[in-house]
Amino acid sequence: MKKVILSSTLLSILALSACGFDDPDNGNTSETNEEANGYELITIANPADITTFDPHNNSVITTSAVLVNLYSKLVQRDESGEIVPDLATEWTPIDETTWEFVLRDDVTFHNGDAFTANDVAFSLERVANDTSLQQHSTFNQIETVEVVDEYTVRITTAEPDPQLLNRLSVPAASILPKDYFEEVGAESFFQSPVGTGPFQYESWQQDEAVELSKYADYFEGEPNWERVRFSVVPEDSTRVSELLTNGVDIAFNIPTADMDRIDNNEGTHVALEPIQRVIQLWLSNEEGEPTSDPAVREAIDLAIENQVIIDEILNGSATATRTHITPGNVGADESLYDTYEYDPDRAIELLEEAGYDDGITINLSVNNYYTEMAEVVGGMLSDVGITANIELIEQSQFANRLFNQELDEAIFVGWGNDMFDGSVLEFFKDGGVAPYTNPDIDELLEEAAYNMNEAERTEQYQEVQQLLAEDRGAVYLFQLQGRYGVNDRLDYTPRLDELYDVNDIELTE
Repeated sequence: MKKVILSSTLLSILALSACGFDDPDNGNTSETNEEANGYELITIANPADITTFDPHNNSVITTSAVLVNLYSKLVQRDESGEIVPDLATEWTPIDETTWEFVLRDDVTFHNGDAFTANDVAFSLERVANDTSLQQHSTFNQIETVEVVDEYTVRITTAEPDPQLLNRLSVPAASILPKDYFEEVGAESFFQSPVGTGPFQYESWQQDEAVELSKYADYFEGEPNWERVRFSVVPEDSTRVSELLTNGVDIAFNIPTADMDRIDNNEGTHVALEPIQRVIQLWLSNEEGEPTSDPAVREAIDLAIENQVIIDEILNGSATATRTHITPGNVGADESLYDTYEYDPDRAIELLEEAGYDDGITINLSVNNYYTEMAEVVGGMLSDVGITANIELIEQSQFANRLFNQELDEAIFVGWGNDMFDGSVLEFFKDGGVAPYTNPDIDELLEEAAYNMNEAERTEQYQEVQQLLAEDRGAVYLFQLQGRYGVNDRLDYTPRLDELYDVNDIELTE
């Protein structure tokens, strides 16, 4: 199988772990928010623990969703996806490869150190130069970060980079305190991390919870919440029970079967919002793999009835798609959105025409977060003569094996788009994460990567999507909606990027 490496996108893989919660149905409840008063405590239940406190060495969305409350970046995305100031107050392109950023002069880190341009240079050069960091490929376009003065930096890229602001808006662009980091070293620093975000580190009980407290000197003003608890609750039923008994305020990724139960329960409701994650199958076209035959790839696509999965498993909380670049992202081809192709009879004909009268077998690596979906897909493939040997892999192991090039010719994955741009398709470049390559796609992606003309870049990405749709380099299923169970005491709207901006969550009046 073709080698795979990290891409610049945010890999939407969750790492589920053992849970320290007791089932409330048995009478043993965790700490409840009835003990809290007003803004004293907010508790968010995730199905996975964080993997690290190092934002430069993380590709897991549930980890990023926590870390964004600890760290700040030069720029950030608001709830609508627009880039707005964070640590930088303004930015100006000097030429095609250089941008100048003016920084806030009123920011301190949680340990009291003043934030300056030196911290920006240190942090961005760390992730840009250290090839061992998972997010290195996102930032290796940065050539230098020049400290112009105490509150001004100039970032120069090796080539014109239309994605620079997008890169600087992702959690992996978080700024660390240079002097303190170098004083204590990386290992000690990430055991008790320090940032400039609205909340500061208190504790991490692995496989149980991360606890934060408000940073009163936060540069945007004192945060509302006194404490934040991100609880680890892998079992769906327990997350729901904790929500219904006031053990947690927000429960992420609730089962569709429990949506009505939560909505009909006094004091809770379901919040549904589109998220950037698209469920998809990556199919290898490397010589010798069963999926290298384009007829097999097309048959796989035509065998899957997307809407059945959406209706039966997701209770309608998704939209069928034949592309990863959904509306609202630069480069979207809306002709490939809210549509799919389903023709099982033609799938059988394709296999017969290709000489597979007795059917064919493929190996399918599945992040077990998507077990139910993958099993339904496996049944649909079986109906046309394709046997899918499904290997269910625990989420953290799935990520490790992906990075270590150990997965099969077919990969079932949910992938986000944290840069809100067609550049997410770069994992199809030769040497990228996906096991499919195409020289025409390589050429288009290479051209788009340095094209400062957004209209031209959009056309290039749209052409890439049409090529992928025609050759089935990936079989796209649907764009998900985030499903959150929410206590009625909160005024909470889930974000498109799946991050928790806790400081924006308020109590209902």
